[in-house]
Amino acid sequence: MAKYIGLDIGSKTIGVAISEGFFANTHSTIRFDEYNFDQAANSLIKLLQVEGYEKIAIGYPKNMDGSIGHRVEMVEEFISVLLEKENIDKNDIVKIDERLTTKMAKSIMIEANLSRKKQKVNKDQVAAKLILQTFLEQNK
Repeated sequence: MAKYIGLDIGSKTIGVAISEGFFANTHSTIRFDEYNFDQAANSLIKLLQVEGYEKIAIGYPKNMDGSIGHRVEMVEEFISVLLEKENIDKNDIVKIDERLTTKMAKSIMIEANLSRKKQKVNKDQVAAKLILQTFLEQNK
């Protein structure tokens, strides 16, 4: 069965989710020095080598009006660094519109009664799970 990886890219963290079928599951959070995408890509590559993957669904944070801003530029920079480092085919990367996923992740965690501390620790993974679940639903 195919393995899919979902990523929520931030300036200091990458939330990671994994799926081997129809449902996305939270996996981990990769932490790195702010905007050090070289360090982030190295950590992600280690994870990909262990886990394997068929497709990588990366959250693409467009503005609410659909325009491209600083966050999209940051994601594009990370993708460029990742592609330079490893034998990852650019066709294996799928950009998923992630507008509102962080807010949705926060709502889910509030509803689950998680403490603020647990919300902070888990928000990136939950956002990655939502991104990956969107990918899975679009590709049934």
